[in-house]
Amino acid sequence: MSDLARKLGIVPGAAILLLDVPESAAAPLRDVCPPGVTFAQDKDDTARYDLILFWPQSAVGLTETFGALQWRIIPDGAIWTLLLKQPIARQRGITLTWEAMQAAALQTDLVDNKIASISDEAYGTRFVIRRERRPSYAASPRQPSH
Repeated sequence: MSDLARKLGIVPGAAILLLDVPESAAAPLRDVCPPGVTFAQDKDDTARYDLILFWPQSAVGLTETFGALQWRIIPDGAIWTLLLKQPIARQRGITLTWEAMQAAALQTDLVDNKIASISDEAYGTRFVIRRERRPSYAASPRQPSH
């Protein structure tokens, strides 16, 4: 298994949703994965995943997106948000900061627990469902209506 797959917690047989990940980043991720890993790119289905690799570009609607994504992972799964390192993000006109991304996620049942360098240009932050809240995610793949 590659170092990147190990960093991200990608194991043989994992089901991974790639969400808004540019193909230039998705192809190398696919190449480093162990056998049996399956990838999906459909963000509208109700399947649940071991990992979601998410590449947000804006803070607009991000809390709502995290709120929906937390129901798309298995209770002990993870959502990795991939961000460009700040100098590169500025060059490309991307204004989303790590702090804004983290603040949006923390308004849900998610908590960040790991940061890892993904490439020379990008890094990722892993979010998981807070341990004490995981039992409510075991039964239903959909967010209950409030």
